[in-house]
Amino acid sequence: MRKSLLRRHAGQSMVEFAVLSPVFFLLLLGTIDLGRAVYIYNTISDAAREGTRAAIPFDTPLPSNATVVAAVQSKLGGGFALAADPCLPGCTTTPTTPTQPNTGYIWYGPGIGTPGRGEVTVKISFLFQPWIPVVRDAAGDGVVISAQSTMVTEY
Repeated sequence: MRKSLLRRHAGQSMVEFAVLSPVFFLLLLGTIDLGRAVYIYNTISDAAREGTRAAIPFDTPLPSNATVVAAVQSKLGGGFALAADPCLPGCTTTPTTPTQPNTGYIWYGPGIGTPGRGEVTVKISFLFQPWIPVVRDAAGDGVVISAQSTMVTEY
């Protein structure tokens, strides 16, 4: 009698695990995806700040647009596919939204390398694509994560 009672409890725990495991793994992997999104935001935020710092000249020669893009790329390191915004230098207010998942654009405002007091802005837009299929389907084409940094040149 005791053996049959133990056998029933073993089957019950297996059924409970089968019911709860999808929810548990969805929460676990969703937390990993959320961590990726926070990491990407922090990284592109630091890179935008670094690009803006590079755009503010402290010495001669005056910085160029290529200097800003190089500063952003050096801060990012590997794992990020960012390029200069294709609308530059024509668009001065609205950056382009990336369309390819896990890629992005570096947009910089006018005024880089211009002597005198003014504002310099660098904005990075990144199209984040989650790994989890359920979350990816809910996000559609992905979520655009963007960070912007503006500094004033004082020289």
